[in-house]
Amino acid sequence: MMLGRLQDLIIRISRTWWLYLIVLVLFVGSLRALTRIGARFPAYAGGAAPFDLQNDLRADEVYGQLTGYTEQARELYYAFTLIDYAFPFFGGLFIAATVAFALRNSLPRLYDALVARKLLLVLMLATAFDWLENVVAATAIVLYPTEVSWLPNLLIVAKKCKLAALLLSNFVMFAAVLLAAGIWVRRRMRR
Repeated sequence: MMLGRLQDLIIRISRTWWLYLIVLVLFVGSLRALTRIGARFPAYAGGAAPFDLQNDLRADEVYGQLTGYTEQARELYYAFTLIDYAFPFFGGLFIAATVAFALRNSLPRLYDALVARKLLLVLMLATAFDWLENVVAATAIVLYPTEVSWLPNLLIVAKKCKLAALLLSNFVMFAAVLLAAGIWVRRRMRR
């Protein structure tokens, strides 16, 4: 039921320019806020960036970096995490709505098949993995100096899954937009 509502929201955003614009503004705004915190963070964390911004992070580095966290670093990380729940959600909505718009206007039968099977939601997988990454990172920070051996590994798995899903969803978005643009140009040239 909830997944159906999420897909309905994606479709509504893809059909309503002002909703699409709001999602885009919230996506860009949350990205800018994350970037600002990320730039300030290393000064309070022994030179380390937030875990979310370290795509090459290894599990054996997690607790070593936490030793350099000051109280200010923890507060900044918690603020970063709160914003990082909004950022991937609005990013996922932007990508999925863009794909929905492009396919509906270029390949309506493919669009209808995706909607019927709720496959637009696959484009939101990066959001789910980003949220998992946030929960695991915050848990490790809150529990530290207690070290839970499996948390760093789960953090890395969530990060790698997020990056893979993000790569896939961005590829699908760019392909759908290019395809739609090509079909639009071809239709215009036939007139």
